[in-house]
Amino acid sequence: MTCHEMAALFGMDAVPARVEALRPKAKRLVARGWLAESAPGRFTLACGVSGPGGGS
Repeated sequence: MTCHEMAALFGMDAVPARVEALRPKAKRLVARGWLAESAPGRFTLACGVSGPGGGS
């Protein structure tokens, strides 16, 4: 998903300022292993990270 899609999902206005504010946060989550960047600007959950509700 893109930062634009994330902003909409989080209930934020999908205006350029909000979208650009999410980008460095998403990059930080990639560096920490929570997200994976499959293509420039496209983020997904990293392998081994469970989504909402966890999992066992």
